[in-house]
Amino acid sequence: VHPANGLARRSLGRGGAGGPPCPVWVGWAAAAGGSPVSWAHRAARGERAMRRLGIRPASMAEALPRQFQRRQPRSPLVAMLRGLSGVLGSLLLCGSLEPTAAQLSTPIDWADVCTAEDLIKYKDALCKQTFFTSTLAFNPNGPKVVTQMTVILQPSQKIPEDDWLARVQYIDLILPGFEPIGTMNPNNPMWRDLTITSQNPIVVGVDPTKGYNTIVNPLFFYKVIYMTIEGILRLQLIKGKQMLPDVDTEVLICCVRLPNTSPKDDPKYRISAPTNEGPNAISITDEYIKSVPFIDPGFQFEFSQIIFDPPVSMQLCTIALTVRPANDLKDRQQIILYMQAITRVMDEDGSIEFSTADSANPLDWMLFSSKALWENTAKSLHFFLRAGEVLKAGRQITIKTMPGEFRLPVSLEPNSNQIMVEARSLDMIDEIIAKTVIDQSSNVPHVRKFLSSELRYMIAQPNVQTDVTFRFLTNRPMFVGQSIYIRLSGFRADVVDVVLIGPTKFNFQDEKARWHMPENLLVLKVVKTLYSNEQVTQLIFQKMFLPPALYANDTSLLLWTSDPDAIREPVLMSPELCTTVCGGEQKTFYRSQIAFSPAEPRLPANVTFTILPSIFFYQDDTIVLHLYGFVCNSFYIPLLGTGASKVDQGAARWYGDEFMLVLVIGKNQIVDNVNPFIVTIGRDQNFRLPGLLSKNDGTLRIEGRGAIITERPLLKVPAMGDAKMVISSRVDIEPYWPSNPRTPFARIVISFILNSDVLPGSTLSIKLGGMLRNPPAVSLTPIGFGEGRSGTVVLSGKNAPLFFNMGKWDHDSSVLTLKTKPEYIFAGEYIRFFLERDMYFQLPPAAYRNDPAFRIAIPGAGIAEEQFLHSTKWIDVTKTFVRTILYYGDPGSVWYPGEAPDLNFKFEPNVDLYAGTVITLKLPGFTVSSTTVFMTAPETAVSNEFDVSGFLTTGEWNPFTEELKLTVPVGNAIIRRLNVMRIRAVGNAGFMLPITSLEKDDPGLRISVDGNQFIYEEQIQSSPRIVRRTFLVSEFEYRPPIKESIFLFIMRLKPAVNITFPADIVINLPGFRNSLSKQKIEITGPSRAYIKDAEGLWNETTEMLRFVMIFNGNAIVADESLEFNIKESQGFILPTKLQRNDPSIRIQSVNNILWEPVKTSPMVGNMPYSPHRFCMTQYEENVRTREPICPNAKDCEPPLTDPCSAKELERCGCDSRLDEKFNITIQGFNLEDTDTLQFLPYETLCSLSSKPLFLKGFTLQQYPPTINKEGNQATFGGFFSTKAGYFRMCYMHAGTLFDIGFAKVKPACASPYVQVGGTCVEHCPVSKIPVAGECTRDPHAMDDSDMQALMLQVVMSDPAISGSTHLSQRDSMDQELRYFVYRYTYELARLLHTQPERIKVASVSKGSTLVNTVFTAVTDMNAVDTRSPAALISLLRALQSDTSSSFYLNLFFQNIDKPRSLSQIVSGVYDSPELKVRECMDGVYRVFCPYVGEIIPLAWSYTIFVVAVLLVPVALGILCLCAWKLDFETSPAVNEHTLDSLRTEPKKVDKPLQIEYAKSWLEGRFMGEQWQKSRDSPLLGITEH
Repeated sequence: VHPANGLARRSLGRGGAGGPPCPVWVGWAAAAGGSPVSWAHRAARGERAMRRLGIRPASMAEALPRQFQRRQPRSPLVAMLRGLSGVLGSLLLCGSLEPTAAQLSTPIDWADVCTAEDLIKYKDALCKQTFFTSTLAFNPNGPKVVTQMTVILQPSQKIPEDDWLARVQYIDLILPGFEPIGTMNPNNPMWRDLTITSQNPIVVGVDPTKGYNTIVNPLFFYKVIYMTIEGILRLQLIKGKQMLPDVDTEVLICCVRLPNTSPKDDPKYRISAPTNEGPNAISITDEYIKSVPFIDPGFQFEFSQIIFDPPVSMQLCTIALTVRPANDLKDRQQIILYMQAITRVMDEDGSIEFSTADSANPLDWMLFSSKALWENTAKSLHFFLRAGEVLKAGRQITIKTMPGEFRLPVSLEPNSNQIMVEARSLDMIDEIIAKTVIDQSSNVPHVRKFLSSELRYMIAQPNVQTDVTFRFLTNRPMFVGQSIYIRLSGFRADVVDVVLIGPTKFNFQDEKARWHMPENLLVLKVVKTLYSNEQVTQLIFQKMFLPPALYANDTSLLLWTSDPDAIREPVLMSPELCTTVCGGEQKTFYRSQIAFSPAEPRLPANVTFTILPSIFFYQDDTIVLHLYGFVCNSFYIPLLGTGASKVDQGAARWYGDEFMLVLVIGKNQIVDNVNPFIVTIGRDQNFRLPGLLSKNDGTLRIEGRGAIITERPLLKVPAMGDAKMVISSRVDIEPYWPSNPRTPFARIVISFILNSDVLPGSTLSIKLGGMLRNPPAVSLTPIGFGEGRSGTVVLSGKNAPLFFNMGKWDHDSSVLTLKTKPEYIFAGEYIRFFLERDMYFQLPPAAYRNDPAFRIAIPGAGIAEEQFLHSTKWIDVTKTFVRTILYYGDPGSVWYPGEAPDLNFKFEPNVDLYAGTVITLKLPGFTVSSTTVFMTAPETAVSNEFDVSGFLTTGEWNPFTEELKLTVPVGNAIIRRLNVMRIRAVGNAGFMLPITSLEKDDPGLRISVDGNQFIYEEQIQSSPRIVRRTFLVSEFEYRPPIKESIFLFIMRLKPAVNITFPADIVINLPGFRNSLSKQKIEITGPSRAYIKDAEGLWNETTEMLRFVMIFNGNAIVADESLEFNIKESQGFILPTKLQRNDPSIRIQSVNNILWEPVKTSPMVGNMPYSPHRFCMTQYEENVRTREPICPNAKDCEPPLTDPCSAKELERCGCDSRLDEKFNITIQGFNLEDTDTLQFLPYETLCSLSSKPLFLKGFTLQQYPPTINKEGNQATFGGFFSTKAGYFRMCYMHAGTLFDIGFAKVKPACASPYVQVGGTCVEHCPVSKIPVAGECTRDPHAMDDSDMQALMLQVVMSDPAISGSTHLSQRDSMDQELRYFVYRYTYELARLLHTQPERIKVASVSKGSTLVNTVFTAVTDMNAVDTRSPAALISLLRALQSDTSSSFYLNLFFQNIDKPRSLSQIVSGVYDSPELKVRECMDGVYRVFCPYVGEIIPLAWSYTIFVVAVLLVPVALGILCLCAWKLDFETSPAVNEHTLDSLRTEPKKVDKPLQIEYAKSWLEGRFMGEQWQKSRDSPLLGITEH
């Protein structure tokens, strides 16, 4: 700027001081034009200016170009500069020089050193870029407040410069004492992200998207980073954009916490503009911020601190508050501590005790009132100073609450802004110290939680073994020593330590997870810090078994960490595991029933629960039974029954207030999905029944927790007490006739009273069949459309609030659904509400009184759907059909019984039939081949007749009730007009008329309507007559239906007309023969009395069988069922081949019923062949057998029992290739696509009563077989087995079940390896034996027979030996015999995986080679092999039974006797049973050991002999003599002398004898008379005549 024009100045605007801008002007004086004094003055001022800018004058001189440093001074100014040690003069910096009068009078030229060619490289040092404006503003402004900060900047040049646009430009603010309030930066946990908003105004007339730094076109990146370690707030410019000079750039940053105090324009606050290329590329170097507001500390706490003990998430703690005020507190003022996140245990207002024991001054307690006050609403704790006490400024106190008073939140950051402190007056009016954030507060670490979690399965199928992928993201890192717990409900694993896969496996102990099977718990122990909070972490658990079923995102899969009080969280994402149908209810209870005895209401009873879930319940899982109405006073209720041991403590837990019985699965217990879980509560527990229960009452419910199964009603509940019912129910209809004279709108009042309680939150369904909700907005749309008609309706009336004053109306089902509030509806309570006319319910033009279309169902009360007891008949028109017409074929055509014409039906109801209405046609005697019939349009369209086949395309035929049901589909309706439908008879797709007659307008043909409309059943008004001479039933049965076999012949007939003499019944039986050449055939059966002499006449030439009717005999009346039998003894033989319902078999009644084919007869000669032998691999859907029936195997000896052994197949001359896969192909004759195939365990016989079970191993048949053209092969697909073993194949063909062979299913392990839990090993564990290559439980493993030695005869082929003498006849020292015994012992021990000492060869016998082998008892219980002798024999039999086992790979035992049948293999029973033996004293094992030694001494034996021979007879003689003496007769008490005295002189006899004598004569005994003796005397004996 020329001096004549003055120096230019510019203002710095907001907060800046006036001064010159850059560039800096430096004048170099010529020889004339100025005095040395003025130049010296200027130099001094220039030096001061340079120092203010931080530039040393010496350095400035050194920075001058060389020509300026060495040349002689041409002016006093240069001389002066050199005199000042080379200090640069003549420098005019930023307005530090002012023009003098001499300068103004003598203008000189000035040089711009910032643009001068020689000085351009010194621009950065001489002309630094700066911010003309750098201003901060706070809203609000106060000490420690959280504020929004406004930043206003204006640079001296573009930032970045035009040639720096490729760089990333930053603006850094250094703000010591400020604290960021923002979220953690995902890339660096020490950074915080703040939000930034552009604040430059939108200029009128300029597109906002192109304006400068507008909210829609920001200049800066949307996030600001605060580096907490460096204290730098960094703003980043959007790449490609520039901050302009001459324009204020304004932004708003949220949020920061201000420091406690700050002076105005404090120079410690700095600003710079670096780039991403480091210190060599800085747009504006560091400088102080020119304008910063003053932060007034006011009255405050110099120091405040709060400490929690312990600082543990969600724990009870003590709170210690330490404060040091900067000013006095007095006059009963209060210190208030605000703790928004902390809760008081009592959760209410009240006084709090505290202590100052931790304070520095022990007398601090005297400053405060004895108790503090807690305000629960404000979450504030108030400490009151005593009257007259003063808390001096600078005095530090500590106040501590008592233990157990407060509970911490889940987490609390250190120095949290949720904890604040203030001081106020006693009346809370005056603020002494403003509410400020505590300076220091304890960190309460957040319990770790999972921000995201996901499980994935490589094979998402039930019960399969697969890899499980676990992905998760936590809110904090997982440090060393911490654990992650995953409860995988229903999962299983073969191992305790599950192998981990993936790059993060090294973070966990041993690169494995510990699996706790009883708890279904997988534990991951961290041994290396895992930053799972920074990115999603993935782990793969190898080879785990999936459960039978899982919901999508199943909440039974839980996660938590080892943090105290860690919350168990469900895995957020997991796939569904389903069986046959996905997307539905995968987990359920197959059985859930309750039984009680005695079934007396409100009395104690034995209550039994039978539960069978579809999944497994493990330790600590619970089965919860909701038993509303049951009563018990005990909490723990002991259980009985087989399942009681599986419940924790053997007792259920009763929560009476919630009517909830909880069964907690005990430690190490499992409730599986195979065996029902049955527990009983005994009657002695006083567990009382409710007052009443309905059948399958919906109030009794069950759910699974832990292993989640959603709540559902018990499947089987017996009725008890009075029936649950609606005592009173009414639908009162008040039509509003002005709205429509035929179908008016109405006010509908609904009321009911129940005899049982309704549970809170229950759903009520009210069906208003026939009602049309028709708001004006949709009144012109077809009545079938539900849109605008379905939806929420408003309830009115007294009890409407009980249902939230609203209900859901579904037009398609005509159901009003109501949900109760969480309140009970008690029995006997009168409930009434109504639907106002403005809900637009329109009435039909006809009605019934007490219409059955009005129904109510209340599952919450256990009340099934039932009709409203009362309803209004609002119009004197009854619902009916105006016209119903049924005819066959074309109108007027004649049809006969058994024919299949088109069926035509016309009907006109007098009410509309809405969606969900079911029209039922009763057509007795009609038949159709399918349960689904298809409607077609009439051949000729007739005006005023509407074809319903356009929307009513199908009907459902019930062959048992002979009813055709037509359901009006959703979105349609049948209205009041003549509707027409037609069912065409194409092939066998149409109806066949009854084989009996039909009368004209037959009353048996009927129609009714139910569902969403109701019309009582009535007769079809018009139908034609049908009659024909035929056998309505002609059915032949052959037992058995096997070709060329003698059979029992059963004939069942039903004629449509009478049969009498001479209309004989003649039957044509082509191909039938009589093996006895009989011509007269005896007829049996219930109807044989109609046949003359009960004999049939057989003509083998004409193949005719004639039943001759009896002359003048009883007539066979029409529709009478007849049965004639011809027994096997009559010698009839079936042909080689007959088709089902073979048309060549005919019947007639002579001159009465013409020849016609017998309607029903079985197929003959058709059957699958046997035996089929298949080899399958576990989980494969194909077989490995090319030749399922091997003709050469018939003569194979021993029989072929192993189709999976190539050697056995080759031995029997069969195809031995097993490396290809084939579908299961069954061979036979006349096989059909209706045939079914079922696989059963081989020990189960084929039976019609057996039900196929998926859990038996094999899958069930999913699709019909494919039959080849010849009908001799049926190919099945989709079968596979999850279990190894032998399976019987049962083939159902033509109603007959055939056993057609077997399939061997082997694991994928190559022979001779066996499978244990999915792993191939060489030997089975000691508790298992191999069956078909898979180790299964050995039934002898748990026997208490370790000490019982057994001997078994092992049959082998004769070995190759020298000489002709059999091994059994050789000396025990024979070398070949000894070698045979040695090799036999050691080879057998190796195969049985036991010690050779356990095997002894007792002898070798002849008969092939019979090796009598002794398996000795277990002597060393610590030995590796602890199989008992019985278990060793069981293992031997198992190996011997499987020709693919290691037994037959051993050269020595290749010739062991092979199994003779598959039954022998499955049962393990061989011809030579094992014998119990013992080791005798000579070391030989025998059944009985010989006796050695004396039983008793010889002297004793002689003594016993003498006593037995001599003394015993003497003793017996004495005994007999004594007995004879006792039996010797004594003299009578009364002799002849005494009798004479009694007769002559009775007084000489004793009084008792006199009395006895008299009594004998009175009683007729006549004492003393000898009558009997005289009778017996031969002489003069008394005789009777």
